[in-house]
Amino acid sequence: MTSAPPTNLPAGAPASSAPSSVPPLATPTPGPRTIRRQGSTRSGARLLLGDLLYGTPGRMRLLGALAVLAALLLGATSVNGVLAAKAAVDRAASNTAQVVRVQSIHVDLLRADALATNAFLVGGLEPPDQRAAYDAALDAVVTGIVEASAAQPADEAALAALAEQVQVYSGLVQQARTNNRQGLPVGAQYLKEASAGLRADAVPIVGSLVTANEGRAVAEFNRAGSITWLIGGLIAIIGLVLVAVWLARATHRYLNPSLSGAIALLLVALFVALSTILSIGSTTSAVAGNEYRDAVALADVGTAANDARASESLTLIARGSGQASEKRWKEQAAFIDASLPDLPDIDAADWAAYTAAHEKIRKADNSGDWDGAVKLSTATTPGSAGAEFRAFDTSVTTARDDASRQAVSTLTGAGGNTPLFAILVAAITLVACWLSIRGFAQRIREYT
Repeated sequence: MTSAPPTNLPAGAPASSAPSSVPPLATPTPGPRTIRRQGSTRSGARLLLGDLLYGTPGRMRLLGALAVLAALLLGATSVNGVLAAKAAVDRAASNTAQVVRVQSIHVDLLRADALATNAFLVGGLEPPDQRAAYDAALDAVVTGIVEASAAQPADEAALAALAEQVQVYSGLVQQARTNNRQGLPVGAQYLKEASAGLRADAVPIVGSLVTANEGRAVAEFNRAGSITWLIGGLIAIIGLVLVAVWLARATHRYLNPSLSGAIALLLVALFVALSTILSIGSTTSAVAGNEYRDAVALADVGTAANDARASESLTLIARGSGQASEKRWKEQAAFIDASLPDLPDIDAADWAAYTAAHEKIRKADNSGDWDGAVKLSTATTPGSAGAEFRAFDTSVTTARDDASRQAVSTLTGAGGNTPLFAILVAAITLVACWLSIRGFAQRIREYT
């Protein structure tokens, strides 16, 4: 008897398509490892980072990294502060030297004018020594302009304009001399024009240069002792202490020799940097309040004295119409009288002797004895106005040069070991970073 075909097969289906008693294999579901392999590298990195930062050990690793960053911050700010202080004091020395150069130009310009105007009073051929002194003063002006231009590029344009005005002045003086030797009255007009142009055109340029360079010098004096960088260092130290406290509470181990050593070393680095900068700042403050101040004050006195001497001669050259020049003499004399008490190295007796001689000149001129006044003004014998003025001018110039050299020398030598201290601070910082890493690694091993 033939058996019937299965009723669940579709009509016409072959017998071989009958279902087997063995169930079909299920498609495997991808597991975590498969997902990780199939994921991107970025996703794997995120998972790895999550594992590293998971739980208390993860927080330890994160805070350990922050501790290292805090140490690096302290080291970087300390090194930068030390090197910045050294750079500032070096710039202060450079700017101080430029102030001295420009002030010397100012003094020499007016000294040349004082010599030219006084020599003009003699008439005819000038005294050889006064002509030589005038040439030397003008040569010093030219040399000073060249040196100042090379030392400070920011002053080049102003110094170039000043050089042009000096050429105009020297040309007018030469014309005045030529006419004076020939006995022509127009020589006096050339000389008055030269002196007026010097004060109207050249002196303001020098004054602006002096002001600009004094401003630069004072700014660098202030920067040399700045400790604003200390804020970053203190923040880093506070952060490290807070991290150490957290670690102690989390692990119930209240002493971590490595981390404590790192904090101690960083405090040492902070102290070295702070003491170095304060030392530089103390030196610059002392120079600013002593040698630099004296150099500036002495230059101002020398400038005023030579301006007064020139005004004395211009008053006589004007022959009765030199009231403006005499007024200028009195203004400059009042400035010098007020300045001398603050300059103990200058013998005020020389200035008093010159002012007394000037009073005799004015008395003779006001009484109608112009020739006698000229003779008193141009005399160079001991006790004369010329001799007393030369003594005062020489003492002021010598004191100014000494103060200037001392100021520049002290500033140049300030912070001479600063690069070594910077290297020391950097080395201490690296050791502190290593100790921080070691301290956290030890606690992580103990915790896990």
